[in-house]
Amino acid sequence: MKNHTRNTLTLKCALLAIAGSLSGCVQFTPVKDIAKDKPAYLAANFTIDSLPTSIKEKLPAAGSHPLPFKLLTITGVVSGHVGANNVSSEFKSTLVNAKDTGLVQQLHEVSSNGIPSAATFSLSYLNLFYLKSETTSYFQPVAPMPIVAHSVEKNPFDMSKPQEDTTFSATFTSGTAVQLVNFRVVVSTCHAAHYYPASRVTAGLQGDAIDLDCEDRIDNILQTTSRRTYLTEYGIYVMRTSATAAAKLEWKYSAFEKDGQHPQSGPGGAGHDKPA
Repeated sequence: MKNHTRNTLTLKCALLAIAGSLSGCVQFTPVKDIAKDKPAYLAANFTIDSLPTSIKEKLPAAGSHPLPFKLLTITGVVSGHVGANNVSSEFKSTLVNAKDTGLVQQLHEVSSNGIPSAATFSLSYLNLFYLKSETTSYFQPVAPMPIVAHSVEKNPFDMSKPQEDTTFSATFTSGTAVQLVNFRVVVSTCHAAHYYPASRVTAGLQGDAIDLDCEDRIDNILQTTSRRTYLTEYGIYVMRTSATAAAKLEWKYSAFEKDGQHPQSGPGGAGHDKPA
Protein backbone atom coordinates (compact mmCIF):
# COMPACT_ATOMS: atom_id res chain seq x y z
CA MET A 1 0.00 0.00 0.00
CA LYS A 2 2.78 2.40 0.91
CA ASN A 3 4.71 1.60 -2.27
CA HIS A 4 1.61 2.11 -4.40
CA THR A 5 1.00 5.54 -2.84
CA ARG A 6 4.63 6.47 -3.44
CA ASN A 7 4.47 5.33 -7.08
CA THR A 8 1.25 7.24 -7.68
CA LEU A 9 2.78 10.44 -6.32
CA THR A 10 5.94 9.88 -8.34
CA LEU A 11 3.99 9.43 -11.58
CA LYS A 12 1.78 12.47 -10.89
CA CYS A 13 4.72 14.74 -10.18
CA ALA A 14 6.63 13.49 -13.20
CA LEU A 15 3.71 14.18 -15.53
CA LEU A 16 3.24 17.66 -14.10
CA ALA A 17 6.92 18.39 -14.55
CA ILE A 18 6.82 17.29 -18.20
CA ALA A 19 3.73 19.42 -18.83
CA GLY A 20 5.47 22.43 -17.35
CA SER A 21 8.64 21.93 -19.39
CA LEU A 22 6.64 21.82 -22.63
CA SER A 23 5.06 25.21 -21.93
CA GLY A 24 8.22 27.28 -21.61
CA CYS A 25 11.61 27.69 -19.99
CA VAL A 26 11.33 26.12 -16.54
CA GLN A 27 13.54 26.43 -13.48
CA PHE A 28 12.71 23.52 -11.20
CA THR A 29 13.06 23.81 -7.43
CA PRO A 30 14.93 21.02 -5.62
CA VAL A 31 12.61 19.27 -3.17
CA LYS A 32 15.34 19.24 -0.52
CA ASP A 33 15.33 23.05 -0.57
CA ILE A 34 11.55 23.13 -0.08
CA ALA A 35 11.70 20.60 2.75
CA LYS A 36 14.25 22.69 4.67
CA ASP A 37 11.65 25.34 5.50
CA LYS A 38 8.16 24.56 4.21
CA PRO A 39 6.40 27.53 5.89
CA ALA A 40 8.91 29.90 4.33
CA TYR A 41 8.38 28.34 0.88
CA LEU A 42 4.62 28.79 1.27
CA ALA A 43 4.98 32.39 2.43
CA ALA A 44 7.36 33.33 -0.38
CA ASN A 45 5.70 31.62 -3.34
CA PHE A 46 1.95 31.49 -2.69
CA THR A 47 1.13 35.15 -2.22
CA ILE A 48 -1.60 37.28 -3.74
CA ASP A 49 1.09 39.16 -5.68
CA SER A 50 2.16 35.89 -7.34
CA LEU A 51 -1.20 35.62 -9.13
CA PRO A 52 -1.85 37.00 -12.64
CA THR A 53 -3.25 40.53 -12.81
CA SER A 54 -6.49 39.22 -14.36
CA ILE A 55 -7.16 37.31 -11.12
CA LYS A 56 -5.81 39.90 -8.65
CA GLU A 57 -8.03 42.67 -9.97
CA LYS A 58 -11.15 40.66 -9.04
CA LEU A 59 -10.11 39.73 -5.51
CA PRO A 60 -11.60 41.43 -2.44
CA ALA A 61 -9.53 44.30 -1.06
CA ALA A 62 -7.39 43.68 2.00
CA GLY A 63 -9.54 43.81 5.14
CA SER A 64 -12.84 43.56 3.26
CA HIS A 65 -13.41 39.82 3.77
CA PRO A 66 -12.28 39.03 7.33
CA LEU A 67 -11.85 35.45 8.51
CA PRO A 68 -12.02 34.52 12.21
CA PHE A 69 -8.44 33.26 12.40
CA LYS A 70 -4.87 34.20 11.59
CA LEU A 71 -3.55 30.64 11.64
CA LEU A 72 -5.68 27.49 11.57
CA THR A 73 -4.20 24.01 11.97
CA ILE A 74 -6.31 20.98 11.06
CA THR A 75 -5.33 17.32 11.54
CA GLY A 76 -6.95 14.04 10.63
CA VAL A 77 -6.84 10.99 8.37
CA VAL A 78 -7.60 10.60 4.67
CA SER A 79 -8.41 7.09 3.47
CA GLY A 80 -10.03 5.20 0.63
CA HIS A 81 -8.77 3.48 -2.48
CA VAL A 82 -6.70 4.28 -5.56
CA GLY A 83 -7.48 1.67 -8.18
CA ALA A 84 -7.63 -1.68 -6.39
CA ASN A 85 -5.35 -0.52 -3.57
CA ASN A 86 -6.56 0.71 -0.19
CA VAL A 87 -4.75 3.81 1.07
CA SER A 88 -4.66 5.65 4.39
CA SER A 89 -2.54 8.60 5.49
CA GLU A 90 -2.46 11.11 8.31
CA PHE A 91 -2.60 14.76 7.29
CA LYS A 92 -1.85 18.14 8.80
CA SER A 93 -3.11 21.31 7.14
CA THR A 94 -1.88 24.74 8.16
CA LEU A 95 -3.99 27.60 6.79
CA VAL A 96 -2.83 31.22 6.94
CA ASN A 97 -5.27 34.12 6.59
CA ALA A 98 -4.09 36.20 3.61
CA LYS A 99 -4.80 39.80 4.66
CA ASP A 100 -8.54 39.25 5.29
CA THR A 101 -9.29 38.96 1.58
CA GLY A 102 -11.04 35.61 1.92
CA LEU A 103 -7.90 33.94 0.58
CA VAL A 104 -5.88 31.41 2.57
CA GLN A 105 -2.39 30.06 2.06
CA GLN A 106 -2.19 26.39 2.92
CA LEU A 107 0.47 23.79 3.61
CA HIS A 108 -1.15 20.35 3.49
CA GLU A 109 1.24 17.53 4.39
CA VAL A 110 0.45 13.80 4.36
CA SER A 111 2.39 11.11 6.15
CA SER A 112 2.29 7.39 6.94
CA ASN A 113 3.47 6.02 10.27
CA GLY A 114 4.79 9.47 11.12
CA ILE A 115 6.95 9.71 7.96
CA PRO A 116 5.97 12.62 5.64
CA SER A 117 5.53 11.57 2.01
CA ALA A 118 4.17 14.62 0.17
CA ALA A 119 3.03 18.20 0.60
CA THR A 120 0.62 20.44 -1.27
CA PHE A 121 1.18 24.20 -1.17
CA SER A 122 -1.74 26.34 -2.23
CA LEU A 123 -3.47 29.70 -2.32
CA SER A 124 -7.25 29.48 -2.46
CA TYR A 125 -10.44 31.41 -1.91
CA LEU A 126 -12.06 30.06 1.29
CA ASN A 127 -10.31 26.72 0.67
CA LEU A 128 -12.84 26.18 -2.12
CA PHE A 129 -11.49 27.71 -5.35
CA TYR A 130 -7.78 26.99 -5.78
CA LEU A 131 -5.89 29.80 -7.50
CA LYS A 132 -2.38 28.38 -7.23
CA SER A 133 -1.25 24.93 -6.09
CA GLU A 134 1.74 22.63 -6.18
CA THR A 135 1.97 19.03 -4.98
CA THR A 136 5.48 17.85 -4.16
CA SER A 137 6.52 14.28 -3.48
CA TYR A 138 9.42 13.94 -1.06
CA PHE A 139 10.61 10.97 -3.12
CA GLN A 140 11.34 13.16 -6.16
CA PRO A 141 14.46 15.33 -6.64
CA VAL A 142 12.62 18.37 -8.04
CA ALA A 143 9.18 19.88 -7.56
CA PRO A 144 6.71 20.28 -10.45
CA MET A 145 5.60 23.66 -11.72
CA PRO A 146 2.67 25.16 -9.77
CA ILE A 147 -0.73 25.19 -11.46
CA VAL A 148 -2.14 28.72 -11.57
CA ALA A 149 -5.54 30.22 -12.42
CA HIS A 150 -4.93 32.65 -15.31
CA SER A 151 -8.44 34.05 -15.72
CA VAL A 152 -11.93 33.71 -14.30
CA GLU A 153 -15.38 34.42 -15.67
CA LYS A 154 -17.52 36.93 -13.75
CA ASN A 155 -16.49 37.22 -10.11
CA PRO A 156 -16.80 34.24 -7.73
CA PHE A 157 -14.93 36.01 -4.90
CA ASP A 158 -17.93 37.64 -3.24
CA MET A 159 -19.34 34.66 -1.36
CA SER A 160 -20.54 34.99 2.18
CA LYS A 161 -22.32 32.34 4.24
CA PRO A 162 -23.79 29.85 1.71
CA GLN A 163 -27.54 29.91 1.23
CA GLU A 164 -29.45 26.67 1.63
CA ASP A 165 -30.65 24.77 -1.44
CA THR A 166 -28.75 26.92 -3.94
CA THR A 167 -26.43 26.11 -6.84
CA PHE A 168 -23.46 28.16 -7.99
CA SER A 169 -20.52 27.71 -10.34
CA ALA A 170 -17.19 29.27 -11.24
CA THR A 171 -15.19 29.01 -14.47
CA PHE A 172 -11.41 29.37 -14.53
CA THR A 173 -8.67 28.85 -17.07
CA SER A 174 -5.56 27.25 -15.60
CA GLY A 175 -2.04 26.27 -16.55
CA THR A 176 1.51 26.50 -15.27
CA ALA A 177 3.03 29.81 -14.23
CA VAL A 178 5.02 30.03 -17.49
CA GLN A 179 2.32 28.74 -19.83
CA LEU A 180 1.18 31.11 -22.59
CA VAL A 181 -1.34 29.08 -24.60
CA ASN A 182 -3.51 25.93 -24.40
CA PHE A 183 -4.97 26.69 -20.98
CA ARG A 184 -7.45 24.23 -19.51
CA VAL A 185 -11.00 25.38 -18.80
CA VAL A 186 -12.06 24.32 -15.30
CA VAL A 187 -15.73 24.61 -14.27
CA SER A 188 -16.68 23.97 -10.64
CA THR A 189 -20.40 23.62 -9.85
CA CYS A 190 -21.70 23.13 -6.30
CA HIS A 191 -25.12 22.66 -4.72
CA ALA A 192 -25.65 23.59 -1.08
CA ALA A 193 -27.88 21.41 1.12
CA HIS A 194 -29.09 22.49 4.59
CA TYR A 195 -27.41 23.63 7.79
CA TYR A 196 -26.83 21.28 10.73
CA PRO A 197 -24.69 21.37 13.93
CA ALA A 198 -20.97 21.33 13.07
CA SER A 199 -20.37 18.87 15.91
CA ARG A 200 -21.67 16.21 13.53
CA VAL A 201 -18.54 16.77 11.41
CA THR A 202 -16.20 16.45 14.39
CA ALA A 203 -17.12 16.34 18.07
CA GLY A 204 -16.27 19.65 19.74
CA LEU A 205 -16.78 21.89 16.72
CA GLN A 206 -18.94 24.92 17.43
CA GLY A 207 -21.38 26.66 15.11
CA ASP A 208 -23.11 25.20 12.09
CA ALA A 209 -22.08 23.36 8.93
CA ILE A 210 -23.53 22.94 5.47
CA ASP A 211 -22.55 20.38 2.83
CA LEU A 212 -21.90 21.23 -0.80
CA ASP A 213 -21.95 18.54 -3.47
CA CYS A 214 -19.61 19.65 -6.25
CA GLU A 215 -18.49 18.62 -9.73
CA ASP A 216 -15.27 19.73 -11.39
CA ARG A 217 -15.10 19.56 -15.18
CA ILE A 218 -11.96 20.19 -17.21
CA ASP A 219 -12.54 21.03 -20.88
CA ASN A 220 -16.15 19.92 -20.36
CA ILE A 221 -15.16 16.45 -19.16
CA LEU A 222 -16.17 15.41 -15.65
CA GLN A 223 -13.02 14.86 -13.58
CA THR A 224 -14.02 14.88 -9.92
CA THR A 225 -17.10 14.76 -7.73
CA SER A 226 -16.69 15.88 -4.15
CA ARG A 227 -18.41 16.93 -0.98
CA ARG A 228 -17.14 20.05 0.76
CA THR A 229 -18.44 21.35 4.08
CA TYR A 230 -18.61 25.01 5.08
CA LEU A 231 -17.93 25.63 8.79
CA THR A 232 -19.43 28.83 10.18
CA GLU A 233 -16.94 28.85 13.08
CA TYR A 234 -13.99 29.32 10.71
CA GLY A 235 -15.63 30.74 7.57
CA ILE A 236 -13.99 28.22 5.22
CA TYR A 237 -14.71 24.91 3.51
CA VAL A 238 -13.14 21.54 4.30
CA MET A 239 -13.03 18.49 2.06
CA ARG A 240 -15.16 15.51 3.08
CA THR A 241 -15.09 13.15 0.09
CA SER A 242 -13.56 13.12 -3.40
CA ALA A 243 -14.05 10.65 -6.24
CA THR A 244 -12.59 10.23 -9.72
CA ALA A 245 -12.81 7.36 -12.20
CA ALA A 246 -9.84 5.73 -10.48
CA ALA A 247 -10.00 6.76 -6.83
CA LYS A 248 -12.29 7.54 -3.94
CA LEU A 249 -11.13 9.25 -0.74
CA GLU A 250 -12.71 10.36 2.54
CA TRP A 251 -11.39 12.89 5.07
CA LYS A 252 -11.98 12.50 8.81
CA TYR A 253 -10.96 15.32 11.14
CA SER A 254 -9.48 14.90 14.61
CA ALA A 255 -8.61 18.48 15.69
CA PHE A 256 -8.94 22.15 14.72
CA GLU A 257 -6.55 24.59 16.40
CA LYS A 258 -7.06 28.33 15.92
CA ASP A 259 -4.31 30.85 16.71
CA GLY A 260 -2.73 28.62 19.33
CA GLN A 261 -5.94 28.15 21.29
CA HIS A 262 -7.22 24.83 22.61
CA PRO A 263 -8.02 22.74 19.53
CA GLN A 264 -11.51 21.53 18.82
CA SER A 265 -11.04 17.77 18.97
CA GLY A 266 -12.93 14.86 17.51
CA PRO A 267 -12.97 11.25 18.65
CA GLY A 268 -9.48 10.25 19.69
CA GLY A 269 -8.29 13.88 19.84
CA ALA A 270 -7.51 15.82 22.97
CA GLY A 271 -7.45 19.55 23.59
CA HIS A 272 -4.08 20.95 24.62
CA ASP A 273 -2.10 24.17 24.57
CA LYS A 274 0.23 24.42 21.62
CA PRO A 275 1.70 27.69 20.33
CA ALA A 276 1.17 28.44 16.65
